[in-house]
Amino acid sequence: MIRFLSCVLLGALVASAQPPSVAPGGVLNAASFAKDTNGLGSPVAPGSLVAIFGSFSGASLATADTIPLSTDLGNVQITFNNIPAPLQAVSPAGAFPFVTAQVPYEVIPAGQTSVTANVVVTVKGVSSAPEQTTIKAVAPGVFTIPPDGQSNAVLVFVDSDGIAKIAAPASASASIGYPTAPIHRGASGFFYATGLGAKTPPVADGDGASTGPPHFANSTPVVLIGGITAQVQFAGQAPGFPGVDQINIVIPQNAPTGNAVPLQIMTADGSITTTPKATIAIQ
Repeated sequence: MIRFLSCVLLGALVASAQPPSVAPGGVLNAASFAKDTNGLGSPVAPGSLVAIFGSFSGASLATADTIPLSTDLGNVQITFNNIPAPLQAVSPAGAFPFVTAQVPYEVIPAGQTSVTANVVVTVKGVSSAPEQTTIKAVAPGVFTIPPDGQSNAVLVFVDSDGIAKIAAPASASASIGYPTAPIHRGASGFFYATGLGAKTPPVADGDGASTGPPHFANSTPVVLIGGITAQVQFAGQAPGFPGVDQINIVIPQNAPTGNAVPLQIMTADGSITTTPKATIAIQ
């Protein structure tokens, strides 16, 4: 009996020591969840929020409640090329366990525009095998409701009644949980994204830069509304939200109308466009 109990306890200890793991290609832009043609995560950018999918035995459900974000949350730590990453959330249960982290700004050395990073997750001192992911200077994604990168973008504007609303069909207010209405051509608004890359002045890892001067994206993106280029009034750090970018635009006068007009971000060199497309409502 003693031998039997010893074997059971030893088995339990071995099971609890199973290392965490990152799913192949499991580092995805936390806004767009964009994947390549092989179904693996597309490149992500320094400073962006990423969802890291895998297995995280021993981790605890947790959400960050302080800013700057900590690099230790729910018994989890994550590094990109040995650089600690700030953590926003840990969700270790369910069909698709994940950790939301911010890619450290310094992961791309000065003078370079891309790098392959080894992503390592550590849970209670036990580390995963490294999973490689490509980091590029800019790799944007648009936040949507629901959060899948291909639904209604969180584009906020002030309607003619003076109420701030999300540019979505008026009937979507209940499902979105916020006042909604189509935005008019020529109106100004702003939406949230991640992956615009480095900022000037710089923003520290895990910091939301809620005070001080605006932090502009070093590379101003091109925003397409139904394929029409919109005027970008600001692109940079969203004050108070680590890893989140804010982009202020003017809806083109010749933009198409409808309840699901595509909204895309394209980098200044035209090499990266967000996919799949988020949408907004325009009238």
